[in-house]
Amino acid sequence: MTRLRDLQLRFQDYLVGGSEDIESDIIGTDNALAEHRLGTYYNAYRIRLIDCLAVDYSALEQYLGREAFENLALDYLRHYPSRHPSVRWFGQHLPEYLNTFYRGEEREFLQELASYEWAQTLVFDAADSDSLFQLEDMAQVPPESWPGLTFRFKPAMLWLDLYWNVPLIEHAIDNAAEIPEKQRAAQPQRWLMWRRDLKTCWRSLEVHEAWAIEQAASGVSFGEICEGLLEWIDAEQVALVAAGFLKQWISDQMVNRVVNN
Repeated sequence: MTRLRDLQLRFQDYLVGGSEDIESDIIGTDNALAEHRLGTYYNAYRIRLIDCLAVDYSALEQYLGREAFENLALDYLRHYPSRHPSVRWFGQHLPEYLNTFYRGEEREFLQELASYEWAQTLVFDAADSDSLFQLEDMAQVPPESWPGLTFRFKPAMLWLDLYWNVPLIEHAIDNAAEIPEKQRAAQPQRWLMWRRDLKTCWRSLEVHEAWAIEQAASGVSFGEICEGLLEWIDAEQVALVAAGFLKQWISDQMVNRVVNN
């Protein structure tokens, strides 16, 4: 058993790091040298990982082209070898890789595109919610309780702050539509992403809603959110605007429950 375990580890070292220690254990023939036999597994391992990466980052692959994407994937594998038992998590560091090691002029754009695509996988795979707060439940909340209400959001919801219009570009690539021109904003735009049933949804947020949902997700009460919204909204309208945000979040099936503190 010790011998088998040692053999397996050395074979793994060969696949991942290119160590040649295993070659002496492989029988070669005139028609199939040991290094050629090993090379079949070495190349197949990398092809499989590249294909898995292309599934998680299909828009990035199409944007770069297959050859450039393969070269990027191989360099990514060199910096971030696959360590997780499940190949599902092999691509989790690609945005970090692009930000740290990629030297092309489109580094920031590609990093944001990768971040957006990876966020989609996280939202799609997030745990289901046991229950969702419904619009009709709002009518059951006593008026005097509203200022102290706090909110619990479903796991399948997150947001990204992006300078580039990558959600529009990714959507066009995914739907084989005309790709819009790349645009970079002076300030980051917040994009909300969530899963509704089995569909991943997304939309951009105005700055005051972006602030409000961040506060709500961190446990800030409805009354405190209304106070903070006074930076953008008149006092006469602020409660109505905040309630409108909550109604939208509930309609989009993002709120698990409302807590009356």
